Amino acid sequence: MPLLARILEPDLFGVEMEDAGQPVFLPLLEEALVEKAAPKRRREFALGRACAREALERLGHRDVVIGRSASGAPLWPQGIAGSITHTKGYAAAMVCAARQFSGIGLDAERVGGVTPDLWPRLFDAHEGHHLMSLNDAEQMVTATVIFSAKEACYKAWGCAGTLAFRKIRITLERDGFAAARSGQELHGRYAVDGDLVLTAAWL
Repeated sequence: MPLLARILEPDLFGVEMEDAGQPVFLPLLEEALVEKAAPKRRREFALGRACAREALERLGHRDVVIGRSASGAPLWPQGIAGSITHTKGYAAAMVCAARQFSGIGLDAERVGGVTPDLWPRLFDAHEGHHLMSLNDAEQMVTATVIFSAKEACYKAWGCAGTLAFRKIRITLERDGFAAARSGQELHGRYAVDGDLVLTAAWL
């Protein structure tokens, strides 16, 4: 930590936060979106929204209420593209002017959840072959990076339809990754700190 500064492009603004039990403000209209959720979910939601509001302030948008679409994605102010993510003990958000990037995606994951029994459902033959060429420790981290990159790409593409993991091919590069899906391509970056993986994609 910090991870976000390692993957931001120019014209992208981001904020990240570790959950240290600190008080987090949530506007009443946003609180209503999770009033029936479990405490853990409400806490993650509040941390992510706090990051998003601070990131929006850096773009000149103050006191913004961030709604939620029918798909569950955040509703950003007009002319803004953004993404929010959270995982155990960590939250982050990234925003930009839509004239700079038409879509952005951000995803955080903890290493250890993407176990080999899940690989056939998540990775195509190309990705699986790459994973099998690595040692056990490298496999755990790399599998998490590839999974997280697919999540970030799905958000950048607008969360349209069901997330078909195997239809998004991730190729890791020296300073990031390339993603391809049905003729669509985009690029992104990732950073790893201990068991925390953060990926970002944009188009």
